[in-house]
Amino acid sequence: MQDNQSTHLVIVFLVVLSAINLFILDIFVFNKSFEVRVSDVSVVKPSSVPTVLTDDSASPQFQCPLSCLNAISEATKSSSSIGGTDQTVTDGSFVGVSTPREYYIPLGSGSTTNNTFKDLTATETVIDPSNYGTIKEAYFIASLSNPTRNGQVEAQLYNVTDNHPVWGSHIIMNGPVSQAITSDKITLDRGSKLYRVQLKSTLSFDVSLDNAKVRILTQ
Repeated sequence: MQDNQSTHLVIVFLVVLSAINLFILDIFVFNKSFEVRVSDVSVVKPSSVPTVLTDDSASPQFQCPLSCLNAISEATKSSSSIGGTDQTVTDGSFVGVSTPREYYIPLGSGSTTNNTFKDLTATETVIDPSNYGTIKEAYFIASLSNPTRNGQVEAQLYNVTDNHPVWGSHIIMNGPVSQAITSDKITLDRGSKLYRVQLKSTLSFDVSLDNAKVRILTQ
């Protein structure tokens, strides 16, 4: 009976000892695992200089993504267009860059058999060069017809207000049945002037002006 009691005590002691060992082992393993997890975490020290990201992903404080930089760039572009002139900022000052433009002023049509210049009143129009800014070049353009091909057709732009032909506007068609001809550079007088086309047939055959216009190029 005493032997059985001693055996029972030994077994109880071993069980308690085993439990204590398992408890100590669990604590040891838990500590090791916690140290590993802590060692995997990198500590990021804040920098006093903002970091520029290369994409639009979420960023820490003081960082500006690429989309932010693009928005700033668009907002600070220095070019704007005012009244046909581009204004560009260069070192804090505005520099004007002119934009060339092209205008066409229709004049109309008419016909004649006169062998001297005849006024085509249907082609009259008022032109003021100041309405087009700084004119670089101007031309008189006429589409002429000579159905019989007899003689030649001549046309010119006439300044009715000042009573003289427009310098450089005289054009001649000799041979073709019809042709669109552009004059040399013409000079439009300053101010508001009344203009009309004059037409003639050198051999008094029926000729016509199918259409005419003034082409203006500005600086």
